[in-house]
Amino acid sequence: MLRGEGDCLKARAVLPFAFLLVSCEYLGFEPPQPVSLIIANVHWQDQGVPDIPIVLVQTGDTVRTASNGLAIFSVSPGRYVIRAFGINRGGPVLQYIDFDVEARPGDIAVVDIIDCLPCD
Repeated sequence: MLRGEGDCLKARAVLPFAFLLVSCEYLGFEPPQPVSLIIANVHWQDQGVPDIPIVLVQTGDTVRTASNGLAIFSVSPGRYVIRAFGINRGGPVLQYIDFDVEARPGDIAVVDIIDCLPCD
């Protein structure tokens, strides 16, 4: 074997793997982004308000708040609208209120929703 011939053989063995890596990137393969959470916190003062329907408008998913007033959505990062039904803000109860929220990769976005319980 001539000097340098072994290096050439090694390079030829590695070359197909390099093309595989480049081709995956070229095809638009990206690792999945971390999941984000959106938490709607419906409360009056320090008391959670249960059984409030909360809708993630983009998907139509509906979750009712638990006994602690929380409704949790697992989402891909992005901008969303949370819709809360039957919230009293000190006057007539509104049919619904929309809240804009941005879910960043791997973060928890909390939407604070005050429901005035004594304001009937």
